[in-house]
Amino acid sequence: MADSDSHWRRWGETDAYFGVFADPGFRSDVIEQNRDAFFGSGRQHVEERLAAAERHFGPVARRRALEFGCGVGRLTLPLASAFGEIAALDIAPAMLAEAERNAQRSGFDNIRFALSDDRLSEAHGQFDLVMSCIVLQHIPVRRGLHILQELLGRVAPGGVAAIQLCIGRHDSLASRLRFWTQCNVPGVHELVNLKRGRPMREPFMQMNAYPLDRVIAMADAMNFGSCVISSFADARFRSAELLLRRH
Repeated sequence: MADSDSHWRRWGETDAYFGVFADPGFRSDVIEQNRDAFFGSGRQHVEERLAAAERHFGPVARRRALEFGCGVGRLTLPLASAFGEIAALDIAPAMLAEAERNAQRSGFDNIRFALSDDRLSEAHGQFDLVMSCIVLQHIPVRRGLHILQELLGRVAPGGVAAIQLCIGRHDSLASRLRFWTQCNVPGVHELVNLKRGRPMREPFMQMNAYPLDRVIAMADAMNFGSCVISSFADARFRSAELLLRRH
């Protein structure tokens, strides 16, 4: 199995913004002219998730928020506008360094950036909001479920978790086989990159589908109430955005 951590670190070092949000407009050679669109997409996501949470659950306290997989700060900066204190975690030092630069450019001093581990040992205490978007899908499921349990454990009573997951795939058998070989057979991913006109050493992006029933059962066992699920799909994958409030 490909090492998702090392690939994520390489994305941070080579093409950080595209690694966070895989849109051609966010490649390293064009990001400067598209920065407003990049960060605007993050602001829209945070505003929509907070509005949905308050529509379903009532007011969300705005003291502390935790973001897992903060990347270069696409969601972190709008969270810092909405909450008093932010803990922003990522596995890639280069991502964190760029996120800190972006926070400084925007004048935020209420964000604590830190290297992440599977126990979230740098996420101290509990939070009114715990958010993760387009991150867990790149982590193998067994490991990701453990991280998700740690994330849910950081939600304060009355707080909200806003978590995005890939929950299924409906691409062809040939596509799945190619995906598996890219992930598991040395050299195949590099050959696919060359065939597609990409840099040979461009990192692999895993896409892992999580069992939604196990996620809901985990949340139930940790004293979360009803789960609000928004589901959407593209040509290959089905994703879900979960909102959960802790009793």
